Amino acid sequence: KLINCLIHFYKRLQISAPRMAGTPCGRLICDYPGPRPKYQGELLDIPNILVFKVPKGFGSRGSHNRFQVVPSYLTKDPKLVGKTRHQQAIDIMDESQSKFDRKHGEGTFQKSIATDMNEFINAGSVQGGEPKTQSCTVNNSEGNLNAGQEGGMEEKQREEFMEVWAQMVKTGQDKMLRDTINWKQPQSLAVDVKDQTWGITVFGLHDYN
Repeated sequence: KLINCLIHFYKRLQISAPRMAGTPCGRLICDYPGPRPKYQGELLDIPNILVFKVPKGFGSRGSHNRFQVVPSYLTKDPKLVGKTRHQQAIDIMDESQSKFDRKHGEGTFQKSIATDMNEFINAGSVQGGEPKTQSCTVNNSEGNLNAGQEGGMEEKQREEFMEVWAQMVKTGQDKMLRDTINWKQPQSLAVDVKDQTWGITVFGLHDYN
C-alpha cells in the first residue's frame, strides 16, 4: 500500500508541476539515455557545443545542409535560469537575428537564422568531444518528426548527425571549428560528407552572424 501511495503521489506531482520554458518533456535536463548508436569515431577537438539542423536553403544559404551552432559556455545552468541549454541557445540565435535586423532594417533581407521551433529539423550537441543526439527541447517538440522518442533522433537522422562530426575529425575541420570558437571568428565552415555539403555557422560570438 505504501508503494502504491508513493506512485500515486509521484504521478500527481508530475501533473501539477509547471513545465519550464522550452522543455516539452517537462525536464530541465535531458537525462533519458534513449537508444543511441555508439559513436565509433575519434573524439572531436572542439569545445562543448549545441547543434541545430535546419532545412536546406534556409534563408540565403544556398542548397547545402546546414548546422547552426552555439557554444555551450554561453549558456547557464538550466536549474538557475529555468531553461534548457538548447532553449537558451535558441534565444542567443534569436538575438543574433534581431541585431542583424536592427542594423539592416527588418524585412530588408530574407530571414537567414532559424529561431522558431518549427524551423529546426533536429538538435543535438557535442560534449567532451563526443556527438550526442539528444534534445528534449527540439526533438521532442510538437510536430517534430522525432517527437515521442524522449528527445532522441530517429535512426536515419542519428546516423547522419554522427557522420558529419566523424568526417570533421578525419579532415581536421574540428580544429578549424575549435579555432573559430576560441578566436571568435565571424565565419562558416563547409564540410563534405559523401555527396553532400554541410554548412556550419557559429552564433553568439559576435554581433552580426
